[in-house]
Amino acid sequence: MKTLPQVRATPEQLPLVSQNRLGIEVICGAAGSGKTSTALLRLNSLCHMFAARLEREEQNRAIRILILTFNRTLGGYIRALAEQQAVQDYEIDLEIDTFSRWAVNKLDYKLGNQHRAQDTLYNLANQITSLTPEYVVKECDYILGRFEPEDIENYLTSERTGRGLVPRVPQPIRQQILEDVIHPYHNWLKQNEVIDWNQLAVHMARDIPSLAYDIIIVDESQDFSANQLRAIKHHLADNHTVTFVIDTVQRIYARGFTWSEVGFDVRSRTHTLHNNHRNTIEIAAFASGILNGIGVDGDGALPNLHAASENGLLPLVLRGRYSQQLAWSIDYIRNNIDLTVESVAFLKPQGGQWFDLIHQTLDRCGIDYANITRERDWPGDPINVATCSFHSAKGLEFDYVFILGFNQENTTYLEEEKDDQIWVLRRLLAVAVARARKAVFIGYKPGEESKLIQFFAHNTFREVDL
Repeated sequence: MKTLPQVRATPEQLPLVSQNRLGIEVICGAAGSGKTSTALLRLNSLCHMFAARLEREEQNRAIRILILTFNRTLGGYIRALAEQQAVQDYEIDLEIDTFSRWAVNKLDYKLGNQHRAQDTLYNLANQITSLTPEYVVKECDYILGRFEPEDIENYLTSERTGRGLVPRVPQPIRQQILEDVIHPYHNWLKQNEVIDWNQLAVHMARDIPSLAYDIIIVDESQDFSANQLRAIKHHLADNHTVTFVIDTVQRIYARGFTWSEVGFDVRSRTHTLHNNHRNTIEIAAFASGILNGIGVDGDGALPNLHAASENGLLPLVLRGRYSQQLAWSIDYIRNNIDLTVESVAFLKPQGGQWFDLIHQTLDRCGIDYANITRERDWPGDPINVATCSFHSAKGLEFDYVFILGFNQENTTYLEEEKDDQIWVLRRLLAVAVARARKAVFIGYKPGEESKLIQFFAHNTFREVDL
């Protein structure tokens, strides 16, 4: 399957790509601005710098490189990119993985039953009646990801960075969460000899000596927790470079951290990419409309229709039965898309059974496809059709994106006073739309449509009744 085309650095990217210096660099930018390709182009230049340094110091060893990604699918994509356009001419020891898999492999700990741990946390969360249990679980994940174990009480007085203002979690509720959820949960973990994913990050920062990576790149780092970043910092060599690729507008998990609290000084080290190399003006405008009113944190950038340079088709909203949406989409692929050189993604808010009918239809029509949700390996040629959840699509790109069966059943959310799921879903939808280079198609059955269609901005799309 196609990845990013092999590119040369643009005038906007060139200063960062060619800037060889030790320490931290933060690459910010909206979807489509070329953050990931910039980081990988920079990797070649950094390898040249470290190869020269090792030669001067008469160190006969490979350059140690770690690339961490938000999910397994993105990891496979970046591995394909790295093999295609980076680090060809140097002796390197290259690791590409998700944080959790990297940590599990290095620590070699038995983690125990994670499903039981999540069920236990959810049951404890039910005691906080002013919030949904789902939101309380996310709040606990935020707490345990941001604060180190001995500092957990700082949650009571700290600003909720990255969490937003709705729903409100005043200090009495925070105290109740600590006393009735967090502390009993930690006791359960200890009694049952389970290490959860947040504890894994703490262990990775404390339990083994530094692995001394020369170069670390962290893609989609807005969804890494503070404790994960502390662990990454622990495993840097004395002389190192670390590149964080970040856009807080695309944050799905409200991890919440400031650079200083995790030990990184980013002053004069943050670079924002403004140009949109992926989307047409029409796709950028549609994605921007979905996010209208959502605040932009530091290190964030909204999709910018003025930064896109090419015109294309208006996004199409297909209104009709699911079978009609599928039939229309198959006809469009056959008549308008060259699958030998162009890529297609069918994306949905959730994975699993939601793709059953799409898979059956593609099989029946003889169209080869790969289900890449949570897959570690990027599909090779000649497959250029993928099915994927919104979550797993983060960081990827395709020529055409189809979001069919966009209904309320798989995009439910409650009132903002008790849960912030509506904000998460809007971000996810904008992320999915912004995967497209050439065209976007969203389909729903009238009467069953997702409430999120209210955020489709007027004049940024065209409707088709099937």
